Amino acid sequence: MPGRQPAAMAGPVLASKENQMIALFLLLVILAIALGLVGVVVKGLLFLLFIGIVVFLGALIFGALRMRRRPGQHLAR
Repeated sequence: MPGRQPAAMAGPVLASKENQMIALFLLLVILAIALGLVGVVVKGLLFLLFIGIVVFLGALIFGALRMRRRPGQHLAR
């Protein structure tokens, strides 16, 4: 049927989405670390440390929700 993906092509699409989620998670963690370091080093910008902590906690929650697997939906590797 036109417009339908063959079953062999479904794996790379899922892997691509998973890679995007991992990249977003890592970007959030790096952003949190950078904000935290600037907040600690630069006097008067302590609020950036707190923003960094909030972003880091958000990244952890995001990662936990997006990367957990439901029973029966494991990817074949």
